[in-house]
Amino acid sequence: MPYLNDKIKSAALAVKLWNGDAGSLQEVSDSANYVFSFIESDRKRYLRLTPGEERTKNQIEAELDFIAFLHQGGVNAALPIPSVAGRLIEEINFTKSSLLACVFAEAEGERFIYDSAKDSEKHFRLRGKTLGQIHALSKKYVPSGAFRRFAWNDDKLLIEADFLPKSEKIIWEEFVALKKQLQNYPQSDATFGLIHGDFGETNFRCRNERLNVFDFDDCCYHWFIYDLAVTIYPHGWRKEGLRLLDYLLEGYAKNMPLNIKREEITLFCRWRLVYMFLVYAKKWGFENLSEQQSAWLARKRENIARGYRWQT
Repeated sequence: MPYLNDKIKSAALAVKLWNGDAGSLQEVSDSANYVFSFIESDRKRYLRLTPGEERTKNQIEAELDFIAFLHQGGVNAALPIPSVAGRLIEEINFTKSSLLACVFAEAEGERFIYDSAKDSEKHFRLRGKTLGQIHALSKKYVPSGAFRRFAWNDDKLLIEADFLPKSEKIIWEEFVALKKQLQNYPQSDATFGLIHGDFGETNFRCRNERLNVFDFDDCCYHWFIYDLAVTIYPHGWRKEGLRLLDYLLEGYAKNMPLNIKREEITLFCRWRLVYMFLVYAKKWGFENLSEQQSAWLARKRENIARGYRWQT
């Protein structure tokens, strides 16, 4: 990945390709991608810089194609914006790396913040309804070009999991056991397709009783249930977790009738716990961690060892 100065320089260079104000650049996140906000013609835009070793241009083209298809089908998905040259993807080259730049419209609205003192029935029904709409459209989706997104088990994070030390025995045991179980898990056109992949509270905004969805960088071919697990798993530990799950599934059924059992959701919640441990283990490593990072990894180890349990 590029060094800090290269990252800043690349963002300033990329913004000019979209006729944006480089002076308005503000860093939003720094994970697998570098994300910045900026102003173009008095409108806020979001620049995403993806290292070439993280995603190929073909994979990003497939992502953008899926977003356009969902938007055309009625999903409020934040659309990519073409550069001045009319391209949705611009490549920025450095001596040791290349970055693939995309710009997206702002997803307007407010971020959802869970408050146990407030009734969340309406929100979780809406969340389920939105996912149901995405999955119902996914069943009809055919890529418009030669590009294609990867399948869940082709994820580089899973293929290159050797960065995880063998001393992490509990994580390894759960990872190997769950991966084997999923490799033999039933698939059909009704249950498996292209999903969002990271449908958590950070990746949608709420406005006028609709969700405006963004960040499809993790979209891949997976079981539809996984999207449901991703969005509910942070709440399953709550005393009201099963009630929230019921609301989610009731909303989901409005657009996507699917017989879903609690044990299936639980299985994919377990997988999500392991997956997120791998994400941050790769990002942070295991040396020179901050207190906050060490505490986060410790909590996740405990959760994985205990197993995913709903409050009853």
